[in-house]
Amino acid sequence: MADPFENVDAASAQMIEIIATGLETRAEDPSMLPVIDAYLEMLGVRDGGLIVDIGSGTGGVTRRIADRFPAASVVGLEPSDALTTKAKDLAGDRPNLSFDVGDGAALDLEMGCADVAILHTVLSHVKTPETLIAEAVRILRRGGTLVICDADFSKATMGVVPGDPLGSCADAFVSGAVTDAWLTGKLKPLINETGLSVEHFSVMNRVVTSGMGAMTWVRMSGARLVAEGIIGQPLADALEAEYIRRADAGLLFSFLPFVTLIAKKP
Repeated sequence: MADPFENVDAASAQMIEIIATGLETRAEDPSMLPVIDAYLEMLGVRDGGLIVDIGSGTGGVTRRIADRFPAASVVGLEPSDALTTKAKDLAGDRPNLSFDVGDGAALDLEMGCADVAILHTVLSHVKTPETLIAEAVRILRRGGTLVICDADFSKATMGVVPGDPLGSCADAFVSGAVTDAWLTGKLKPLINETGLSVEHFSVMNRVVTSGMGAMTWVRMSGARLVAEGIIGQPLADALEAEYIRRADAGLLFSFLPFVTLIAKKP
């Protein structure tokens, strides 16, 4: 089954709602904010500069970028009409922020127009990450900064014992909703081919032990397995209930490393 993040608008209405809710939950989750803030703290953006968030989804991260750099223009580009509509609805009163539909493989932006291009949890969901990276490099001005932040889904887990049903949800999410679980290990070679200079490469672990931050894995895998006739809706509901039980009881454990790469255009 194709990664639903690759073409969100082709997914069912139920799946689109699960994706949109999951993106917003993750962008605000206390376990995710340190990952985002760590790379934002490393950026220097001139007044009047342009920051382009490629694959902005519902705009949760993009809004945080706009709040962090109020003197810069921040543009979120997302191929999904449904997610872009949601992003515009949630944009609030931020005069430096705008959203539009845009394909990361063919951006409708001039060469050298951007000070910063950000690919946040995008490349692991596409078949040809080098195409999006090349477009991001094209729109950067000389001295501009490329930020890539993505998850190492090859190490994703939610299991606490062998055969854990929530662990199976994490496995099902990766197999059905991630195009390249090993993407992060390929980032440095991909960037080296562009001629950019890698200035920062780090790993931060996102560990969810409470709240709804990892429920998307359960809901997306459950919805897919029900649609494929592999499990019934009662079992999908039971998996969600088990997630909530563990979260409430302090028994929840979800682990996912995030890699951040920052590179400069000469």
